[in-house]
Amino acid sequence: MIVCPTCSKENQDHYKFCLGCGSDLPRPGGDDKPLATTTPPAGVAAVGNMPVPAPAPAPVTPQPVAETPEPAAAPAPEPAAAPAPEPAAAPAPEPEPAAAAPAPEPEPAAAAPAPAGDSEGTQCASCGAMISPGFAFCGACGSTVAGVSPTSVSVGAFGKDSAKLVLILPDGTEGGTVEIPTSEVAVGRDAGGFFGSDAYLSPRHAVFKSDGKNVSVKDEGSLNGVFVKIMPNESREIGSGDIFRIGQELILFEAIDRGSASSDGTEKMGSPVEGLWGRLSLIVGKGRLGNAFPAGGDGVILGRERGNIIFPEDGYVSGIHLRIHADGDKYFITDLGSSNGSFQKINGEATVSGGDFLLMGAQLFRIDF
Repeated sequence: MIVCPTCSKENQDHYKFCLGCGSDLPRPGGDDKPLATTTPPAGVAAVGNMPVPAPAPAPVTPQPVAETPEPAAAPAPEPAAAPAPEPAAAPAPEPEPAAAAPAPEPEPAAAAPAPAGDSEGTQCASCGAMISPGFAFCGACGSTVAGVSPTSVSVGAFGKDSAKLVLILPDGTEGGTVEIPTSEVAVGRDAGGFFGSDAYLSPRHAVFKSDGKNVSVKDEGSLNGVFVKIMPNESREIGSGDIFRIGQELILFEAIDRGSASSDGTEKMGSPVEGLWGRLSLIVGKGRLGNAFPAGGDGVILGRERGNIIFPEDGYVSGIHLRIHADGDKYFITDLGSSNGSFQKINGEATVSGGDFLLMGAQLFRIDF
């Protein structure tokens, strides 16, 4: 027997996961094999360090390059004096760079990023990183931007009513904070920083706004959507067409049309659906569905080890993870205390509160006040 180190339940020797809590069980030889993939609900490591502004090192590199060709460009009489680095030979090359100085001077004027930044965004006054239009903060250092474009937020908009969007790293620690003001602020891959490192985020992914008590989040037509974590052991109503996520599985719920006669009394033919009220389909790509499973009776349980629908290869799904059931014409989803949580995709716009968790792209965020 193998005793679970988490809940002390005894399990058979060939079990890989505890039947009591779903935790991984230690192997007989102690050679536990870690999972090879990263968990999307827990996120990917964010870019912790601020990116070094590219314009700063750029002018430094051309200067030594420009000086090197100058001594080599003095060909005819000077080669004999070139190998001898004596003080007498030093003044000879010095006047030549002075004459060549005007040549590199126009280069910084042409490479000045200020005019280009005006059309593409603005430059952060704190770290020098470029900020795209429509963003009220710097994605590299988090500094606020004042009056750079009509959609940006001035410093005065931040106050006691502001909320915070906190990045949660895979180890549970906080990886960065973005302030959500009382006017709209957009986040997405164009914001840079830990947003820019996530390829599953759209350039302009979502818009946030705080009223001091709650935060409204609006999906800006992103490709992968915004998901809200379902509180454990609390039923949450869902509708036909809603999408939810457990572990690495993206699942579509559809209510089954139980059939009704047309206006002239003709009944539509179809396979019997006695006791069935829904269908669960795996989403395997944009507009592509994989396996489908019927849902009926008192409900359907999803898990890794036990239930009506199991995902034995997904290590981020708990032994018993989720339940879906119907109550008349309404449908509900309940997270059964899973380790990594269950997430429901918002449709358009939703209101979240302090302490709620959001899954955007491959990263997990928490709302704080």
